[in-house]
Parts: sequence; structure tokens; C-alpha cells
Amino acid sequence: MSKAGKITAAISGAFLLLIVVAIILIATFDWNRLKPTINQKVSAELNRPFAIRGDLGVVWERQKQETGWRSWVPWPHVHAEDIILGNPPDIPEVTMVHLPRVEATLAPLALLTKTVWLPWIKLEKPDARLIRLSEKNNNWTFNLANDDNKDANAKPSAWSFRLDNILFDQGRIAIDDKVSKADLEIFVDPLGKPLPFSEVTGSKGKADKEKVGDYVFGLKAQGRYNGEPLTGTGK
Repeated sequence: MSKAGKITAAISGAFLLLIVVAIILIATFDWNRLKPTINQKVSAELNRPFAIRGDLGVVWERQKQETGWRSWVPWPHVHAEDIILGNPPDIPEVTMVHLPRVEATLAPLALLTKTVWLPWIKLEKPDARLIRLSEKNNNWTFNLANDDNKDANAKPSAWSFRLDNILFDQGRIAIDDKVSKADLEIFVDPLGKPLPFSEVTGSKGKADKEKVGDYVFGLKAQGRYNGEPLTGTGK
């Protein structure tokens, strides 16, 4: 073998070794080590407590529906357990949202086009408590850390976010509204169907809406509204 060939072989071997080492490190990395950093940064950005109190992990899996060389690219499947999102300081209750477990899959090749694409996210038994103490004081309005420092002339980010489907088994929403005198519990059942994210945001066009099934989820409500008892069900 010539000297140039030996150099090329050595460089190729070193490159392959680096790839193997990187794959091993990613596959064996303990993602729980990142929880303190994630909790601190998210809490600071949202101006309210956030914590992943359970296991945080990533499993890499190839996607059967992909074809060609794309089928060889593993996708990260992320899970996090026992997640809480707290309330702003002027809301007396501690927790706004609790999720026993969250799972999501990230499409890695979409990152090459500056798109963070989650084909689906699954929420296990989501539990939320919405509180309004006055017309200007509630826990569903978020004052982000950088809101006051935004440059009006700043260019929009080149990155975009895409979420296709939200899946959950059963959910509960508690409403404590001092303005309308509402004290309600709403139980949400997805009826075994994923909920398209565009249905949540209202971003689908009329033609797309006609394709959506009649019933996406069922609702059951109980409690009091304006001081009067209230119960009801719906789909």
C-alpha cells in the first residue's frame, strides 16, 4: 500500500472509530444527569417552577415506515416521568400541571432544514388546574423571562416547530375561576383517537376540517358555575 493509501486508510479508520464511540456514548449516556440543568433553565424561562422529578431517558429506534437510506437513521424516542409545572408567585396553589409520564419522538433529519418536528407526543393522565383570581390575574398567562427584552426589529428565528399529533389516555382539568364563580372538574377521554395538533391550534383549513372525525374526544363536567350546580357530558 502506498503512503497516500495508508494515510487515507488511517483517517477513514479514525473517523469510523469516532462515529462508533459517539454512538456508544449517546446510547449509554445517563440523561438524568441533565435534569437539574433542564429544570433550572425551563423554570427561569417560564418564571415559574418546573421539574422533571422522575426518570428521563432516550431510546434510539429505526422507523419502519421510512424507505431507502432514511430507514437506517435511528430516531430518538424520549420519555420523562413525574413532571410538574407550577404557578406564578401570586397564585396560592403550588401546581398547575402534573404529568405522570410524557413520551415523544423527534425526526432527526428535519433538523437539517431547521425544523424541530415531533410526529407525536403522548401525555399520560394529564392533570391541569386553571385558576383565575381576577380579570388580570390567572395562571394560564405566561410572562417569559425575555419578553421585556425583545427587540421589535429583530428578525424572526430561522427555526420552526411542528407537532402532528397529541395522544393521551385520560385527562382532568380543574377550573377555579373567582370571576365567573366557577369551580369545575372536566374529565377528557380521547375515545382512543389521537388529537391532531392543528385541531388544538385551529390552524387547519376548511377542507382539512371536513376530513376530521365527528368526535375527537368526550367530555364530562361537574361542579358549580356562578354559584349553581352544573353537570354535563359531551363529545
